[in-house]
Amino acid sequence: MKKLLLSFLFIGSLGANAQTVLFEDNFDSYTNFAKASVGNWTLTDIDLRPTYGFGGGTTFTNSGTAMAYIVFNSTAVTPALVPSATSNWAARSGQKAMACIAAVPNATFPTNDDWLITPQITLAASENTVSFWAKSCDATYAAEEFQVFVSTGTTAVASFVPLSAVEMTLFGVYNEYTYDLSAYNGQAVYIAIRCVSADQFGFMVDDFSVTTTALGVNESLANKFSTYPNPVDNVINVSNNYNVLLTDVNVTDINGRIVKTLSVNNLSEVQLNVSDLNSGVYFMNINTDSGKVVKKFIKS
Repeated sequence: MKKLLLSFLFIGSLGANAQTVLFEDNFDSYTNFAKASVGNWTLTDIDLRPTYGFGGGTTFTNSGTAMAYIVFNSTAVTPALVPSATSNWAARSGQKAMACIAAVPNATFPTNDDWLITPQITLAASENTVSFWAKSCDATYAAEEFQVFVSTGTTAVASFVPLSAVEMTLFGVYNEYTYDLSAYNGQAVYIAIRCVSADQFGFMVDDFSVTTTALGVNESLANKFSTYPNPVDNVINVSNNYNVLLTDVNVTDINGRIVKTLSVNNLSEVQLNVSDLNSGVYFMNINTDSGKVVKKFIKS
């Protein structure tokens, strides 16, 4: 895929070591080609430069405009972008990922300076990691570079400190990047992926997660519980045949916000009405007399 410099006249615009997910997002729930108001993510464009367009008559909303990241759906581009030996803009899972498209360089900004910042995430007491998958999208312009940062203050870029050195992606194939967050155990943090590529084309991020193995989630206990149906339209059942008694259930969304609570008086089976929730991925945090269980479900 040839990148195209658009005219400035064009303005588009679980066992003992089992993981517990504290936050995850695959970006599929967001509006195609949104470059702002992407859930609770903060997208900060420091360079404020227009971005390269695509050759071959390829168009999509916000093409060529200044942006930090964009919710990119290669199947919704006109015409759809089909992965090839030289160009691959496909998501890793689902149809959407976050893409940072190359900013047109000038003397002040010879490289991109674009930030993808998470909502605030409260880490566990220990054993926290952040991971995501990333790639470059064009074989000719494949030297995409990024760096991971952490802030314990605000989403202002000045508050962030580096968590990693500058990394370089590979073309076409997603690689997983994982970083230790032990220096921030127990704290509420923001995590940022800063694209600093120098006149390349497309840097793409998908399947972002923050996990811990330190919450005492017991896989054998989790295996005793059934949650059904899943996906669910209206009512989801939580049950077990081992006389494990529930005390309460909290439902959180992928941003870690509690969206529903249910107090339970030591029952082994409960029903939870989720008909009022929006479609998407949720987590049931089930507290019992034997420990904590986390179950993932999909609201259809």
